Amino acid sequence: MDVLTSSSKVWRYSYRIDGKRTKVTIDGYPTIGIKAARNTHEDLVAKLAAGIDPARQKQLDKINAAATTAQAQTFETFSRVWFAEKMTQTTARTQKQNLAWMVNDVFPVIGAIPLGQVHASDVLKLLVTYNPATAMKGLIDKPPATHYPPLKPNEIRRFLEAVRTCGAHQGTRLAVEFLMLTVVRKDNVCKAHWEHVDLKKGTWTIPRRTTGGNGFMKMPQPHTVYLSRQALALLERTRYLSDTSEWVFPSVQSQSKPMNDVAINHLFSRLRVNGDIPKVFAPHGLRSTASTMMNEEHFPPDVVEVILAHKERDATRGSYNHARYIKGVTEALQWYADKLDKLVTGADVIQFKAA
Repeated sequence: MDVLTSSSKVWRYSYRIDGKRTKVTIDGYPTIGIKAARNTHEDLVAKLAAGIDPARQKQLDKINAAATTAQAQTFETFSRVWFAEKMTQTTARTQKQNLAWMVNDVFPVIGAIPLGQVHASDVLKLLVTYNPATAMKGLIDKPPATHYPPLKPNEIRRFLEAVRTCGAHQGTRLAVEFLMLTVVRKDNVCKAHWEHVDLKKGTWTIPRRTTGGNGFMKMPQPHTVYLSRQALALLERTRYLSDTSEWVFPSVQSQSKPMNDVAINHLFSRLRVNGDIPKVFAPHGLRSTASTMMNEEHFPPDVVEVILAHKERDATRGSYNHARYIKGVTEALQWYADKLDKLVTGADVIQFKAA
């Protein structure tokens, strides 16, 4: 049994696999008692003996459960929920009219089909004489193309000092700094797993794309971040805060859950209100900041693209590029971390070229 920093107690099974020590949470106490915990522990021991990683299997079970739930939901039931959420800002007349189109023309044809089984051929049946989706044009939100402006060199010092001294939770502040140092996406940081971090090798390998919002890559290939000295030092501080959690940045409310990216959004909102960052600056702008600085320093464009993990059309070429540019990527990320330190201390100031 482990006692979390929140004083709650959980049953956990600690084991070693592939040379690494890891844990899997069984359940909270007293949600289940010692007898049930022992029975579950015996099952996990048996799985491990059969070559099954209990922690990984738990993740897969969650994914399968989510998929099963999605399969049980029909196109009609999902559509009605979608309408209820998306049409709240429209008039009653518009709501009634739009739902009527679905009830009369769409639901009779594909409404009973499980959501995950609706295919293009099913929709094609609706388009024999006309396209009923035409009347729905504009109902589905399509965000405009967004360009995330970078921080200017003279704004970086104020930004980092504000992050380090603002009233946000320490875990959130560290997550923002880690986000800046690793140049990954916000979801990757919020749902980072300790099992994917190798502090000795100085790497963080984010698994390839799978089902669900689990913080893994958007690409079909994994992505390795070659951690700078500053990023590794930050992880040592985070390790103390996360205690026995499987998450690098656990939720403030529960060590068994990952940080919600809303926490980072709120921190940025606070900085905008205080005037510490431009009104249009968002978390994703940290990637633009790194990209701009590295390109201004004349790092090879392919190196910067690998760091940003931009999708390769050719999976084979993507894997080749990743292996080919390891040295350049490592040097660029370390240069970037050092440059941030210099900008904060005022020891080194750079100017971006005019666009």
